[in-house]
Amino acid sequence: MRKIIYLFILSLLLLRCTEKEIEKTYPTRMISQGETFNDYPSEKDSTITFNPKTEKKGNQFGANPKAWYQIKFGDTIVRIQTDKNNPSITNGKFIRGKFMNTQKTCLLAQIADSSGLKAKFYLIALKNHQLSITALTRPSESPGSIKYMGLIDLGSQGFLINNEFLLGFVNAKVYFLKRQNSDEPIQGQYAMSSSDKSTLVFLQPSSLYQVNYPTEESLTLPLKVDARQAGIFMYIYEHYVWKTKRPGIMFLMEDK
Repeated sequence: MRKIIYLFILSLLLLRCTEKEIEKTYPTRMISQGETFNDYPSEKDSTITFNPKTEKKGNQFGANPKAWYQIKFGDTIVRIQTDKNNPSITNGKFIRGKFMNTQKTCLLAQIADSSGLKAKFYLIALKNHQLSITALTRPSESPGSIKYMGLIDLGSQGFLINNEFLLGFVNAKVYFLKRQNSDEPIQGQYAMSSSDKSTLVFLQPSSLYQVNYPTEESLTLPLKVDARQAGIFMYIYEHYVWKTKRPGIMFLMEDK
């Protein structure tokens, strides 16, 4: 009888050991201009999955969300080293994410922390048959205003991230937006795009800052009115028109 009980207990312990999930913490790196994230998987490569999780207690957003997502690379749970100088600071909870290419080898994900919807974004992608974690940040002397941080969905155009990057769908291409000041992100509210979707316009207190992201050309257009007043967008539509500088480059100009 004792042998039967012993074998039963041993089998339970072995079952628990086999059920224990494997975690791996990945360091992050900053993105390089012109980098691509559109690798095609081979038969030997693991898949990236994005799995919903729920807690009995928690907040809508923040460090302890009630609903969050877990990322796996094959059977391994992905954790991110969020502080490059401290390997002990890691996080494996995400508040949202979306695959940026058709073969699902590049996932845009936002970490769950106290910053809420202003939290950092990462590209979790298969590169050279390995998992790569890329932080969507650029060196800055000034972080700029927090109100311009976050994600804006531009429809088929892609995602605008922190006024710094445009991420295109299908091929997971990342564009760096030309800064108005080299030491900080674009300080302005996204207002509109050109009809060909290649120029983004940012509304500032006394000007319109425009970026043609495929060519990295930019233009600052002074406004004759205070941009903070009510009806500013109707004023822009009535007094400014899109003009072609040359094929492929459109800027908003005053309609005289």
